[in-house]
Amino acid sequence: MHLKIPPPVLTLIALFIMYVCTYLLPLWQFKPSWLIAILLITIAIVVGFLAVLALVKADTTISPFLPQQTARLVTRGIYQYSRNPMYVSLLLVLIAAIFIYGELSTILGIVIFMLVVNHYQIKPEENILLQLFGEEYARYCHRVRRWF
Repeated sequence: MHLKIPPPVLTLIALFIMYVCTYLLPLWQFKPSWLIAILLITIAIVVGFLAVLALVKADTTISPFLPQQTARLVTRGIYQYSRNPMYVSLLLVLIAAIFIYGELSTILGIVIFMLVVNHYQIKPEENILLQLFGEEYARYCHRVRRWF
């Protein structure tokens, strides 16, 4: 079952959960580090850009809602390090938010994000890609991690 909420919207929901955690579940506060946050956000932008660029160059879909329209299995570029670099880029934004909020309990938003994306987005995508590309995709999954 595919979730029909765009992953960037899921990221915004996770950011809201993280914000709420800072007030409702204060666990361990620390001094926010904007330097680390900016570095992580910069890496997230680069990873996301490289992921989209690789898919565009391969002339295949970038939509998480249309995996059945995948024309080619992309295994080069950023995709040789992660099967889901676009989700990794969103995850890096959430990790950066921990350093902005300065509260350890915000990790709860990341855990929820990863569980939802893994179950409702990535696994259904992988099932479709396995049907489309068979053994080639299975070998790719064995060789390359889901996240990073």
